[in-house]
Amino acid sequence: MAIRTVITDVLDKRHQKVLALEKIHSGLSELEMQLEGLQQMSAEVEHDPAGIPENIVKTSAKIGNQLGIVRDDVTELGQAVTNLAKRFSKETINIGVAGKARQGKSTLLQQVSGLSNTEIPTSDELPCTGAKSKIFHEEDNFRAEIEFYTKEEFLKEIIHPYFEKLNIPKPFSLKRFLEPLPVVKESGDERNLDKAIYEKLKFIHEAFPDFHELLSKPPKVLDLSEVIDYVTQSEGRTIYLAVKSANIYTKFPNHDVTGLCLVDLPGLEAAQGHEKKLVASLEHEVDAVIFVKSPDVLGTDWEQADYNVFDLVDNAVKEVDLANRLFIVLNQKSDGSNQKQVQLLQEKPPETYSQPTILVANCLDADEVEHKIFSVVLHHIEDNLEKTDKQYISALTSKMQTAVNTLTQIITPAHSFFDTTDADLTRERKYRQLSEKFLRDLTKGLEKLVFDVQKELDISEEFKQQVEDICDEAHQNAPIPSQEDLAEQYLEFSGWKGLVGEELNYLRANLTEFLATRLDSYLQTKLDEVLRQVLQRVFPPALQNILPAEASEDSDPRTIILEFQRLLNKNVHANLYKTFDYILKFNFSYHSHFHYRVREEMGLLNTYSSVSVDDIVPQDATRDNFEQKAEEIARGLESHYQQTIYQLRRKFGEKMQSDPANAILALVEEVKDRLVRAKGIKEEWKSFLDPIRGQLWANELGQFEKEIALRKHWQNALEDILKSSKHIFSEFPD
Repeated sequence: MAIRTVITDVLDKRHQKVLALEKIHSGLSELEMQLEGLQQMSAEVEHDPAGIPENIVKTSAKIGNQLGIVRDDVTELGQAVTNLAKRFSKETINIGVAGKARQGKSTLLQQVSGLSNTEIPTSDELPCTGAKSKIFHEEDNFRAEIEFYTKEEFLKEIIHPYFEKLNIPKPFSLKRFLEPLPVVKESGDERNLDKAIYEKLKFIHEAFPDFHELLSKPPKVLDLSEVIDYVTQSEGRTIYLAVKSANIYTKFPNHDVTGLCLVDLPGLEAAQGHEKKLVASLEHEVDAVIFVKSPDVLGTDWEQADYNVFDLVDNAVKEVDLANRLFIVLNQKSDGSNQKQVQLLQEKPPETYSQPTILVANCLDADEVEHKIFSVVLHHIEDNLEKTDKQYISALTSKMQTAVNTLTQIITPAHSFFDTTDADLTRERKYRQLSEKFLRDLTKGLEKLVFDVQKELDISEEFKQQVEDICDEAHQNAPIPSQEDLAEQYLEFSGWKGLVGEELNYLRANLTEFLATRLDSYLQTKLDEVLRQVLQRVFPPALQNILPAEASEDSDPRTIILEFQRLLNKNVHANLYKTFDYILKFNFSYHSHFHYRVREEMGLLNTYSSVSVDDIVPQDATRDNFEQKAEEIARGLESHYQQTIYQLRRKFGEKMQSDPANAILALVEEVKDRLVRAKGIKEEWKSFLDPIRGQLWANELGQFEKEIALRKHWQNALEDILKSSKHIFSEFPD
């Protein structure tokens, strides 16, 4: 199968998995937040353990610690999935090429791509390549596209890591970066490395004015001959520092490798302040790495710098064996002068956990590069890349399975521990005790109130005295017209009988209204006193606490009743609702209890017959003497009025003075029977109390409510975490 076809097939299969990987990453991010939330819950319990059972405090702390480890694994897995998704999203398969200066890396790239020193410069002196280059196979339209760092990328991804490495305050803007660099003290075990990093930072700082205008510029398309100015650091060039990537499109001489990209990785083995930026290419951009090493004729071995590169490649994708990702090319000189050293390194390969492939070729020889290096790598891609991709996914799936298993082992016993059954039963027992005591106290309170009313509410004398006071006031303020007014009205009525009848009607109505007004005020006061006592029995402090502030003890008792009624469900608590409705509508007033009997004593003020009128109007009264008779008429009206008041005093004193107490007693007895003695009323009370138990008995039940709520919160959080982890695992592609 042609390598182009293999590449296309691998890329298609990769692209099909991207959506699933992105969903997995989203799920892992959510799982990470859930685990963080549970750790926060654990910290809150530990910080404020008041009222929480000690075993819950200890268990939550233990779970928080266990899940903290899992969270770290989930975070690492999420990053690996992100890297894989980015890798699978690419439109090319990328082979990175790394190596120290003068090892043959650039020469190798020239031989494979067909480019020259103009596009990929080489040097026998200091490192020549400065910026990362990507070389793509293209059948025509050869060109270079230069991508520049944005200002923010340059500050955060290039500059800040140097300051972090050197442990000095980071500049918050590029303008601040232009200020003189702080002095770094050379101390500690890594002072030589710090010195190298500081010198590199100093170089960037001094060169910044030369290239800063290119930052945040759009990509620039160039002729291939112009690439050297943007990728090399030779001859004092510094523009490469602003280049994020130089994308070169050219036709590879020996293969149609459309979909393949060679990535030049400069500086991978050098002292840098921004290794993370370099490693990012290995994590999600590069599928394989060719490391070029030219053994020194004077003696050679695997150096620490070599192992640094091997570790970077290995750690970037731990899920894939190094042998499947790394190719070590030993560059054999044309004259064979280092052949012995090459053979020595072949016989003594680097001591790595997974043995990479070692290739030997002369990088100056195009034919050797083609057959001994590039073709070998291409065949490896053809034979192994799809399997390697599956190995990568399988490794991540296995890690997710491990996470699920670990979470299951942690959560299953924890979920059982946080079961609310025992706490619920304890709370229910306490609530049952409280509700039964409430009903007992209510029953005893109302029964005692009936007894107290029977025994203590003896207001006969008080009521009699109230009537006496009212009658005295009525006596002293008799609304009898003056002699002059009567004489004047005589002319209007053209006689005494019509006038006297009208005045009698007025006196009767006035006296009735006076009595009603004064007695209603008194009776209402007595009724309110009793209603407050009733409510004190019905509404203990706990129940009063759930009523609005306006329904205080000093309020009109009917206001309290109305507010309480609003808490009732008219259908569910029908009898309770009707009882309080009965109290609200109870009418205890002059007109409801006394008026019809008072009217019996108002015969002297009655005009239904002419007796009272004839008794007041003198027989000798004529038109001629009406002015003289007006005084007699006034005395007659006064006499009838005062005699009526006298009759009322006697009537109230003899027959009606016990009525208020009897009426109040009847009300209390009726309310008592309806609230605690009616059939099914206790069930209604319990139905009413149940949903508001937490408000009524906050102190008594609060500890249980807090514990149960905490247990349920933990159970729900644990269930969500386990459910999320299992769902994420099911999303991993085959």
